[in-house]
Amino acid sequence: MTTKQHPLKIENWGTNTYIVGSKGHHNIDEFMAKVREFGYDWPLGKPTHEWLKAVPNNTEGGVIYAVCMQSTRGAFPATVAREAYGKEQYRR
Repeated sequence: MTTKQHPLKIENWGTNTYIVGSKGHHNIDEFMAKVREFGYDWPLGKPTHEWLKAVPNNTEGGVIYAVCMQSTRGAFPATVAREAYGKEQYRR
C-alpha cells in the first residue's frame, strides 16, 4: 500500500479546546515551529501522530475529526497538538 504525502499545513481543529493539526505525520519540532509561526501561541502539549477520519458535524455543520484505526475507511495520518498546561506543555 502506498501512502500519500501531505504538506505541512497547520489548521485550527478545536472548538471548545485548543487543537491544531495537519494531515500527515510530520516531524514534531517542525510542526510546532510552524504552529508558532502561524501565530498560535496557545498552551499546547507535545504533538502526536494519529489516524483520523472526517465525520459530518450535524449539530454545527462542517466536519469533526475523530480518532480511528489506520485500517478504517477514510482514515488519514495526522499530526495533532492539544491544549495542555504545566508539565504537559510542549517544550523544545
